[in-house]
Amino acid sequence: MTTLAGEAWTADEMTARLQRAEAAGIVSADQVQRMQELWRSEEEARTGVSVADAEEVRFARGFHDVFLSIGIVMLLVGAAYGLGAFLPDAGVAGLLAAVIWMLSEIFARRMRLALPSFLLAVVFAPVFLLAGLLAMASGPLFSGSQELLATNAGSAILPALIGVCGAGLHYWRFGVPVGAAGIAGSLLFLVAVLLETAVPGFLEAHLAWFTLAAGGATFIAAMWFDSRDVARVTTASDKAFWLHLLAAPLLVHSILMLATADANPQGAGDALAVIGLFVVLALVAVLVDRRAMLVSGLGYFGVAIAQLLGSVDPSGEVTLAATLVVLGCFILLLGSGWRRVRRVVASPFRSMTALRYLPAVD
Repeated sequence: MTTLAGEAWTADEMTARLQRAEAAGIVSADQVQRMQELWRSEEEARTGVSVADAEEVRFARGFHDVFLSIGIVMLLVGAAYGLGAFLPDAGVAGLLAAVIWMLSEIFARRMRLALPSFLLAVVFAPVFLLAGLLAMASGPLFSGSQELLATNAGSAILPALIGVCGAGLHYWRFGVPVGAAGIAGSLLFLVAVLLETAVPGFLEAHLAWFTLAAGGATFIAAMWFDSRDVARVTTASDKAFWLHLLAAPLLVHSILMLATADANPQGAGDALAVIGLFVVLALVAVLVDRRAMLVSGLGYFGVAIAQLLGSVDPSGEVTLAATLVVLGCFILLLGSGWRRVRRVVASPFRSMTALRYLPAVD
């Protein structure tokens, strides 16, 4: 939604303003609800897509966000480059983490700017982890980062815990939605380290099964956030979006690794199997009303189509062009008819209680 001054307001901000107006006695609770319903229906009539189906990503409210984000990137890169001439690597990473935290206090907590907050949340956890890793590597137990990384997996437990703490602290303080995915990713890394420490060689032997379990756990977490906001108008939906974006490649890649040789279809049989799996994933994506699975599987779908087309016409240029046309048509047809397709896919499950935790079909 856009104000007369041209400033874009998110649904959360508009709701907060209406609630303050209600508390001040300017409007009643019934009027607030009716205004929200009116704005929602007008938006759906204008776009032909419901708020839930639109799967909005509140990424930036204007070029003001982009402009500040460019400045943040320049500042951090310049600081890292300049401090490297005077301080050890661990000191540089530690100071960068402190700078990122201070910038988050300004742009994420006080000004609540979407894109700068996202950028700072994404960068903080890895920098915080790197600072801890480099500090350990320069300590008395290890002579350098190469020795630290060359030891058994148990030596990575503390850095993994540092990464989880960094992601958790930033999310607790600033509440940036993408931080939920940062915590999930850090926890999955910690679990991988603990498994490899307890059972050496486990990940190498069972990587596909581990990533499948990791993707499934992340998907369940995403669906939990989705169930808290079936209308998709609060930050719970944004957190679910980023978790879905993390879960999708883990699920898609692990399933295809188990179904084919290292997720690389070698012949027509493998290609047909990949296409079949992609259709199943597409049905799940349509049912839960999240497009992340489709995006993650498009690359594999394209490779499978190219394999089939290549068996008919070995010309590389023709195969590439035809593959892109098929993928483009698929996306356009499914995207334009998303609500109708979802209505058909969900019809056999209308009597299930679980549908109450998904966006409305009609």
